[in-house]
Amino acid sequence: MSTITQQKKVTQLTVSPAMQEAHTRAGAQHEFSYDCMLSELEAIIAEAEVRLAEEEAA
Repeated sequence: MSTITQQKKVTQLTVSPAMQEAHTRAGAQHEFSYDCMLSELEAIIAEAEVRLAEEEAA
């Protein structure tokens, strides 16, 4: 998978600012739903994959 493809994947997996704002407004900053936490973990993994690919390419 190319770095550009991985970066697009990271963009797609991150939680949208609107969703983050909705959580904040609802007072749920520390109470994430299962789906929200899963999305966050997927984004972290995707970012780590991008960094690893960049390090391997260097």
